[in-house]
Amino acid sequence: MITTNLEPEIFDRLRSYSNLNSNEEVCGFIVEKDGLVDFIPVDNKHPDKKHFALISPKDYLRIKNEYTIMYYFHSHVSNCDFSETDIVYQKYHNIDMLLYDNNRDLFKEMKCKL
Repeated sequence: MITTNLEPEIFDRLRSYSNLNSNEEVCGFIVEKDGLVDFIPVDNKHPDKKHFALISPKDYLRIKNEYTIMYYFHSHVSNCDFSETDIVYQKYHNIDMLLYDNNRDLFKEMKCKL
């Protein structure tokens, strides 16, 4: 279930970006700055892009230093379940996540448990 109040335009951008690369996981951040919410795509640096997403520390720090990160976003090629790797990443960075399943056109949200 999605509880976020993001504008439909953001979901449309996430869907379009994911469908441009529907055979591999894509990633990025939903950010806020000066009251404006935006999606910033980031290159997936993982060698196995079909099954994993990896953001370089340089990209992460650049975005974290310039914006307030609302969500880490990535797509899955074959399912809409968060993987164990996703859960570990979320706990480590304490960041809310959005996931998009290309095959079923579904979004899923995972909020941090504070």
